Amino acid sequence: MILRYSFFILILLLSALSASGQRRFADDDTLFFALKEQVTVTATRIPTALRDAPAATDIFTAQAISALPARTLSDLLSLSAGSSVRDYGGSGSLQLASLRGLGAEYTLVLLNGMRINGAQNALVDVGQLSLQSADRVEIVRGGLAALYGSNALGGVVNIVTARERPPLSVSAGTGSFGWRQASLAAGDGGSAGRVFADLRYEESANDYSFIPSWGGEELYRANAFMYRRSATAGGTLFLRDASLTLYTDLLSLDVGVPGAVFSASQGRARQKDLQGLLSAQLDMQLSERTQLRATLGARAGRQDYRDPDYSINGTPLASRYDQTQLFANALFEREFTAGHQLVAGLETAVDQMESGDIRSRPRRVQFAAFTSGDVHIDAAGVPLRIYPALRYDLISDAFQENAADDASTPLQAVMPSLGVHVGLLPGILALRGRVARAFSMPTFNQLYWREGGNPDLKPEYSTAFDAGIIHTAGDGFSTAELTWFHHDITDKIVWAPAAGIYWTPRNVQHVISTGVEAQWQLQWERLSLRANAQWMSARKANASFPGDATQNKQLIYVPEWSGSLTLLTAPFSWLTVAVTERLLGPRFYNETNTARLPAHAITDAAVHATLPLAGMMVSGKLELLNTFDTSYEVVAFYPMPGRSFRFTLSTTLD
Repeated sequence: MILRYSFFILILLLSALSASGQRRFADDDTLFFALKEQVTVTATRIPTALRDAPAATDIFTAQAISALPARTLSDLLSLSAGSSVRDYGGSGSLQLASLRGLGAEYTLVLLNGMRINGAQNALVDVGQLSLQSADRVEIVRGGLAALYGSNALGGVVNIVTARERPPLSVSAGTGSFGWRQASLAAGDGGSAGRVFADLRYEESANDYSFIPSWGGEELYRANAFMYRRSATAGGTLFLRDASLTLYTDLLSLDVGVPGAVFSASQGRARQKDLQGLLSAQLDMQLSERTQLRATLGARAGRQDYRDPDYSINGTPLASRYDQTQLFANALFEREFTAGHQLVAGLETAVDQMESGDIRSRPRRVQFAAFTSGDVHIDAAGVPLRIYPALRYDLISDAFQENAADDASTPLQAVMPSLGVHVGLLPGILALRGRVARAFSMPTFNQLYWREGGNPDLKPEYSTAFDAGIIHTAGDGFSTAELTWFHHDITDKIVWAPAAGIYWTPRNVQHVISTGVEAQWQLQWERLSLRANAQWMSARKANASFPGDATQNKQLIYVPEWSGSLTLLTAPFSWLTVAVTERLLGPRFYNETNTARLPAHAITDAAVHATLPLAGMMVSGKLELLNTFDTSYEVVAFYPMPGRSFRFTLSTTLD
């Protein structure tokens, strides 16, 4: 531990010495975590300065992402306050995000505002979402159903992609455990518009060594390979008082799924994913103070899972899932005098899937209307901002093709929220608070699983409270935030034993999650430091039966405490150094809280240099992951890789 923090202190000293002899370069603010300059759209659906947002929000810009030891959304979420990632084995394995301990199904993930969570299981593998083309990532915590509908009980993560690309960029990388990557990107633009295209390839054998949790001799992780190929293309056409943006993304993923390690045998299961996304977005200036944004999108995916080690009636286990999503919305934004703003919108969506594991072909049709406002009030010289929001959802769930019970009662949900921001001492001290109702629809798996699905399930509901205080010193030199939160979830769905050998889901659980998030940021010359910590109690409040030993116990894999430390420094205009420390407290992995995983701390580092050479910009990035070779598990019996490195070399036309 002494060696670990000596490493941080050395970086700080070197940064300070370098900064003392350097002038701060003018365009470096977005490299750091500047609170006062950034704008969030996700927190309110209205462009709002981050310092005035009513909800706890983290923003990572493209420049910060390029400097950090981070390649996927999973890497960023593990550095954000109030969030954690349930990692089943590192690169290529399943990685599920949790905000405030409420589970991955309660974390809504958006790509350019378009929902990624599907109706099959509402889960998003955040390890599959690359950050290579991200312009910024916004992470908003708290119940946000009043803005985004189902699944946003814990919060919302929005990846906003960059609309511009360099004329030509080529990169290649290599690293430990057989990791390799290559990419090609090109773009062009003029007064009529711009276009871009990216091609990316990544693979890894993931044959790392580990010591089994039960002790004994060293083993090698088997069948954990990963092959990822993706292509992205799009463009923007500039019209009179408007712009039309097209975006398409294709992903092919082939991974080994070795499963938990209970013995030397680790399984031979394999999963293939093929996904495609297409969206068109129209931005139009209707008047000096009124704007329209209309979006039309579609997603389609196929997942094949095969496990030769298990068979049904002599046939190896094989499952296939085909999913489609259609999405459309229209959003009007109006600015009034005195800075008041109003957003009103309509959304419609259709989710459908087909699988031999699901009864019939379920289809979910949804319509929603919503509005959100930003009202400015000067209360006796104290600036007060009020953020009301209201959403109405009508969800016809479910239409089952070729089934006898086609007719079902549609769900109608009205979700309100109210946020406030009070500038007690403008620019120095502010208070914020928020109360919200939220809901989450049952998934297709829960409703229509062939062996045990329950079509009588009800939605899950929650009430969320937030209260926070923000202190800013030295005109943004440092900021400190302290947030208290409380989430009360009723009718939570859990799988329970039923007749025969099958389990079935039921609305039987009551969960209360409450805690405190603390975050501190410091900016000095070319140095940025961010530390966050959280304490959280996420417990089952009810007894499922007399003498239930799981009542009032912490939910599995939810740490009572966790935190992270992120250091970014630019000793020279062409060089950045990043060091991150992730702390995860003990987690129980059984519902009676009698078995738990120990706490661990993981240190990662990255050095990124960019220099001009022969009319090009040449960049090199060296990442050292798990620097101190810590042996740990995030999920019981799923060993994580030890120390490793990645090196990427990129060339871009200047």
